[in-house]
Amino acid sequence: MDLIYTDKNGIDVDMLPTYKLDMAYGRDENNFEVTIAIEDHCCEPECRIYMGDSDDGKNQWTEIGGIIDAIKLNTESGDITYSGRTWHGIMEGKVLCPDAGQDYLTLSGEANTVLDTLIKRMNLEDMFEVSDVDSGIIIASYQMDRYIAGYTGIRKMLKNANAKLKMHYKEGKVEMQAIPLIDYSKDEEWDSTQISATVSKNDIPVNHIICLGKGELKERKVIHLFQDSRGNISKTQSYFGIQEITDIYDNANTESEQELEEKGREKLEDAYAAANSMEVTFKSNEIYDIGDYVGTTERYTGIKIREEITKKIIKVNSNDFCCCGCSWYYFPYVL
Repeated sequence: MDLIYTDKNGIDVDMLPTYKLDMAYGRDENNFEVTIAIEDHCCEPECRIYMGDSDDGKNQWTEIGGIIDAIKLNTESGDITYSGRTWHGIMEGKVLCPDAGQDYLTLSGEANTVLDTLIKRMNLEDMFEVSDVDSGIIIASYQMDRYIAGYTGIRKMLKNANAKLKMHYKEGKVEMQAIPLIDYSKDEEWDSTQISATVSKNDIPVNHIICLGKGELKERKVIHLFQDSRGNISKTQSYFGIQEITDIYDNANTESEQELEEKGREKLEDAYAAANSMEVTFKSNEIYDIGDYVGTTERYTGIKIREEITKKIIKVNSNDFCCCGCSWYYFPYVL
């Protein structure tokens, strides 16, 4: 896989020489560092880097890349480090706001059309280009959280429609589209002989949340939400007695009952994710996207887990090339 750098206008210049790449994107970070020898210094702020690959002579465009924001020089080690935002980080650096006089930004329509509207709303159309193909995915009166970061808002909106964001950098543009998310746990499961994984499983996380909204004393709005052993949330209680663990979500500033319930659901989802998590390191580049679902079974303990992929961490060391041109790199997925 080649790491290519461009000039400030996004025009390809050359491949980076020997380098180390550390990049993360998804629910947080959305940034990167590239380290090379001082004598190989070739980039400046606003240049772009991106990773390309080829298969049987055909270009394979990837999601791995971003824009350089800063340069750090270390004379002791003889290294220079370029750091910046991934494509995801560029969107995350924007805020989606309600229109003047409106409480919320509400979106409806075919998903790619809505994505195009959001990219233009964030003034990013010079770098990002949304597919004009009908995705078959409908955004139905989706209400964005007030003043939400761009990439986070897009991911939440698409997840609500059982979709995900697919993008790659190609010829100076980040091409993007909405496609259906995939639940790989239904068709395939990894076991500990196939991957390196760190699994954390708590059978009894917080499973009951009391949402407190507007009002005083007995007039205050109260919603009870419950979670079952598979992480499903409803208003029907699943755990009782010593297995019931309750928490409170207190927000008297919520504008509606719907918003109060949505925030309560998010709090339960976060609790479940924290109690049941998995970090996976692949020995090769597996094609799973942020938003997909995967599952694993640990053969010694029998622990099973199904989680959403929320983050990718990419580490590449170009020194680790073998004579046939292969490189060793790993893609931990935080779930």
